[in-house]
Amino acid sequence: MNALLLIGSSILAVVLVLIGYWFGRRRPGRARTVELAPLVDEDDRQRIVGLLQSLARWTNEYSGNVSTYQSDLQQISNDVRQSLNAVQKERQSLGAKPGDAQMLGDARMMTLISQIMGTNEELQSRLHAAEKQLEEQTQQIESYLTEARTDGLTGLFNRRALDRKLDEMFSIYRGGGSSFVLILVDIDHFKSINDNYGHPVGDLVLQRIATILEANMSDAKIVARFGGEEFAILTDIPLRMAADRMNKLRKQIAEEPIQTGKDNISVTMSVGLSEPRDDLAIGPIVRRTDEALYCAKNRGRNRVYFNDGSGPQLVGAPEIARS
Repeated sequence: MNALLLIGSSILAVVLVLIGYWFGRRRPGRARTVELAPLVDEDDRQRIVGLLQSLARWTNEYSGNVSTYQSDLQQISNDVRQSLNAVQKERQSLGAKPGDAQMLGDARMMTLISQIMGTNEELQSRLHAAEKQLEEQTQQIESYLTEARTDGLTGLFNRRALDRKLDEMFSIYRGGGSSFVLILVDIDHFKSINDNYGHPVGDLVLQRIATILEANMSDAKIVARFGGEEFAILTDIPLRMAADRMNKLRKQIAEEPIQTGKDNISVTMSVGLSEPRDDLAIGPIVRRTDEALYCAKNRGRNRVYFNDGSGPQLVGAPEIARS
């Protein structure tokens, strides 16, 4: 019974800690210009899941110990029963009566052993149930944590995961590590796509663009949905190389209409890129990237601009986005 109480208390404590942690880390939605604290980082995720897995292993081990204990009791019971049968036969051969004091004591001992075994079987059954419940809770929490970092529509990482990765890469850079490039991608005239074809088709376009970005930037540190029709990419390749690659990808998307059922929709995108330039905070990097993206959109769309600190610069020849 003490073991059951201990297990129950442990499970309840874990659940309460997780609930408190979960809601304590939640933040209401904010505008894109405000830095959002990540819901949970990978270290936190591993610690939470590891805690549940350790508790599950302990329960499994304890359940195994109970099984061994039950087996030992069964063997003792069998040995005692055989011994009592032998003694009873011997006493009967000597004329002893079945109800003498010794025989009654033996019978009480057998009853006690049977009661212990019954209680132990119940404990073992409850331990197995607790082990199964812990496994299910571990899987659920892994699923919740994955959802907290993933965009439900596109399957890409979400804004929170991007912010966490951006913080991480900037800290490495400030510590003397390698530089990186922030890329912002915006689908041109996306509102018109929703208005003309409907939001389900707009969702298909977002999913298709997400798939193309992820496939063509597989070496990126992260590809994320930044919000709405915008995507963000973090990569450690040089700025000009990243800009040239995004320009080729822009042309590919513009030349290949996206099939959405009966409609073939021509889609273009505008892109802005920047990198750290002796910055003391992340804000200036995001601002320079935004400036490059807005320059691409305000000067005709369907083009790529990068900002190396000296102002937005066009990559390649200007092209006009298709309406």
